Amino acid sequence: MLYPQRNASRELMCLDGCWRFFADKNNEISTAFINGLTESIPMAVPGSWNEQYTELFDFHGKGWYETHTSIPKHWENQRVFLRLGAVTGKAAAWINGQPVLEHEGSALPIEADVSAFVKYGEENTIVVLADSTLDPWGLPPAQIEEKEARDGFYKSYPAVNYDFYPYGGIQRSVYLYTTEKEYIRDIIITTPTTDGTVHYRIEFSAAVNGTLSVEIDGQEKQYRLLGQESVEDSIVVQNPKLWEIGQPNLYQLHAELTCNGKTDRYQERFGIRTVCVQGDAFLLNDKPVFFRGFGKHEDFHIIGKGFSHAVAIKDFSLLKWIGANSFRTSHYPYDESMLQYADEMGIMVIAETPFVGLCDRMYRQDILDKANVVIEEMIARDKNHPSVVMWSLANEPGIGADEEHRVKAEYFFREMQKTARRMDGTRPLTYVACEEPENNTPFQFFDVVCINKYYGWYIGSGRIEGTLKNLDACLERFRNTFGKPMIITEFGADAIDGIHHDPPLMYSEEFQEKMIVEQYQLFCSKPYIIGTHVWAFADFQTTQTTARPLLNRKGIFTRDRQPKMAAHALRKVWNKEN
Repeated sequence: MLYPQRNASRELMCLDGCWRFFADKNNEISTAFINGLTESIPMAVPGSWNEQYTELFDFHGKGWYETHTSIPKHWENQRVFLRLGAVTGKAAAWINGQPVLEHEGSALPIEADVSAFVKYGEENTIVVLADSTLDPWGLPPAQIEEKEARDGFYKSYPAVNYDFYPYGGIQRSVYLYTTEKEYIRDIIITTPTTDGTVHYRIEFSAAVNGTLSVEIDGQEKQYRLLGQESVEDSIVVQNPKLWEIGQPNLYQLHAELTCNGKTDRYQERFGIRTVCVQGDAFLLNDKPVFFRGFGKHEDFHIIGKGFSHAVAIKDFSLLKWIGANSFRTSHYPYDESMLQYADEMGIMVIAETPFVGLCDRMYRQDILDKANVVIEEMIARDKNHPSVVMWSLANEPGIGADEEHRVKAEYFFREMQKTARRMDGTRPLTYVACEEPENNTPFQFFDVVCINKYYGWYIGSGRIEGTLKNLDACLERFRNTFGKPMIITEFGADAIDGIHHDPPLMYSEEFQEKMIVEQYQLFCSKPYIIGTHVWAFADFQTTQTTARPLLNRKGIFTRDRQPKMAAHALRKVWNKEN
């Protein structure tokens, strides 16, 4: 899937702004309701409705959005697409009363050709349904039962299977964009070596007759098309500048498809770089790298999970300030702009699916079918980003120790990794575990072992030095079981900013700093550990539970991005290593 762009042949209209909104709290509106929203209120798009209105904070149901826009008359001879960057849960859309799309999934774009439904040169009505009803069979799974007590993650309310807030709404930008009738549907770029060879596959909207030109770094190739759906070839860039950490050299592939006198154009940015796992090393351009960074969340005051360029730029400036070189998109694919910024700034990304909270009852064929679609959508969207160096297919799955559940889980994960490798054979695969090695036998199908461990916090609470030996033994068990390189993808402690205590006690900034520094030293002493990601980059909103004082406070930055003591300590360590 190509990101929408404005160029000499394509036009782009952003529909972000103030839409009308109706919260269907009684589930009283059918899908036929598309002729205007009564009793509606203003709602910002993108943004989570839960943060914009106090009375909607605990609303997890169907939200109806409506906006109006005029479509230029000259778009009539082109294709017109509607693109929703991300809608929580299940989504549907109507234009001028006609259904145009349906989709299930919370963190990936949805688009449809709406050329036949828009009124050209006139005002158009667009309605979007964002159904964030908590679904025990969703990805991620969640459930809420209003009239009876039910315990979720850490006995949380709402009762979800994960440790972040289930925000609802249109979370990313909404666009209308145009292409020619026959257009470039997709571009797949790979760089198998560092010698400058760039393989590309250009896919078209249908079998076309015409011409295609492809240009990279001043070198151009021309193709005569006779009923072809794609072209596959390569160009060698002379004296290539590689994409490196902190040295984000980027190139552009320019493609022009001409059919019936009309030309469709697209420019795709990419980097020349290789990634692989070799022995106990993760190699970027044939050189070992060590991951230093964080797990993060798309989360901020007022906008919730709504994407903000200002927040994104602030986060990248702090990553640079502290000396980080990577982050994981925990626990779902992030907005494409985050990957574009990572490309530009030379930051590595472990890109993760929204499969958090999987448990043994979910290892069924129908859930696997849904999971494979999400994997395909994620890789199709993010495949050309040089910053994405590894795919993570799940976070903290509950696999179970008994034979029946283990066999089901192994099949489930084996099939998921097959889908990922079919979509992209150039990047290593992992998933992120929290249970012990014997409960993580699916690691046999993956390239890197990623684990989340909270010794001194959830295990041996309050004892940092006293649990180091146990943490060391845990690392050795994983190593001896799988013999693969490891990344510590989560470790850390909650710290309430401004709370200080001597000696360091839990929830104080001193405790968080001490734990992170001492455990980091242990991790760095293990030659098979190829990286560490502190949990978390910044404090974030969670469901209500006695374990979470308003927020998850494991961030080394506050929710409004002010550094805690641990941030200054890590900055000293990481900038010294750089």
